Amino acid sequence: MSNKFNSNALNEYSKSYARRVAADFYHAHPTISGKQILNLTPIQQVNLFVVSSLFDKWKGEVERFRSPYFDFSNPEVEEGLRAFMNVVSQHIAVRREHLEPLLADASRRTLVALFDPRYYYDDLLRNQPDFTLTADSLKHITRYTQVNKFVPLALEQKMNGRPFVYVNQALGYLDEILSGRAQELERPDKYVAMFSEKVAMDLASLLRGQSMENYQSTTAKSFFDLDEDQPKPPLVAPATRPVADAAPAAPTPPPTPALPTPVPQHIDDEQPSGISFADADPESSSSAVAGPNNAPNIVSAESSEPSLSVSAGSSSPQPDHDSVATLGDTLQKVSTGSLSRTISLNQKFRFINQLFNGNVDAYNEALAELDQMTNYGQALDLISYRYANQFMWNMDSDEVSELVEILKRRF
Repeated sequence: MSNKFNSNALNEYSKSYARRVAADFYHAHPTISGKQILNLTPIQQVNLFVVSSLFDKWKGEVERFRSPYFDFSNPEVEEGLRAFMNVVSQHIAVRREHLEPLLADASRRTLVALFDPRYYYDDLLRNQPDFTLTADSLKHITRYTQVNKFVPLALEQKMNGRPFVYVNQALGYLDEILSGRAQELERPDKYVAMFSEKVAMDLASLLRGQSMENYQSTTAKSFFDLDEDQPKPPLVAPATRPVADAAPAAPTPPPTPALPTPVPQHIDDEQPSGISFADADPESSSSAVAGPNNAPNIVSAESSEPSLSVSAGSSSPQPDHDSVATLGDTLQKVSTGSLSRTISLNQKFRFINQLFNGNVDAYNEALAELDQMTNYGQALDLISYRYANQFMWNMDSDEVSELVEILKRRF
């Protein structure tokens, strides 16, 4: 939890706000529809977070519907499932006992995003699957973001069309964005007033005794306070960060030089092509429900669910031409198939205990993924960007050095 908040006070306020909003709505309605959720509170970010949570649950239902006993890759089955799920998504009907927890969580996330945007986005990025931020995942984040939306938009720009970046690269981009554009962050005061219309907000207890004065600025201009007829500011200030024909700014240097981005095996959790759920327009609070072929709304038909497959990256380091290769070195560099064949039993136990926290499955999964790499640069990039960060490796340790040497011989 963000250290700016009293966590108990934040959770209690979020629950109280959700109870009050739910009580007011369900007094006259047995259930709530998707369109009604988009207009449930005057705080559009809260509404969007609720829809985003429903989208995640909808995806889970799609996956649970699949069965190993039937061919879900058959075109007729895919089309039938796509039509069925699109129809289902057009008939959202949520009872109070199911909506209220989602609404409380959405309220809490909105307050964190307002008062501690650095923590909010840092936590969001670190929780991405496989320590990887994909373009599709970032697109989903952007779609359901209204508060400080320039942050995910700027992240998209820095990805520069790449299908993914590792999370520590994205965190480097985040530092650059928030450090250079802090004056564009939303001012929480207007949102405090909207929250307080339902439940009065005691900022002194909520923010560990801090006052609203700490969050007000007479010079700051909210990105979303611009008039509709005025052009929005560019994602990067032209005077200092020209975009045309320029490579994206490099993140904080990782422990090793940038190397070719690996192509890990697919993690295929896609739903059938064409199925989508909630393509709610963040700029509009009156999106209407539409069929699969209509314009984007709370239920639209996109091409597919986000895929976590990834591809190419940056350049690899040059070999050391000062050393003279011996016959033994040459023979050692010949591919020997699976990496597990080149690792002794003693090394295996040490790697599992020292590098993978005793987790045999994590060790086996890492070797299987490293086996998919096509060269040493990709393999080194994978362990440097992913596993070293995921398992907090000391890159100077004997075990890491041994693993690197094994990779050199393997490729």
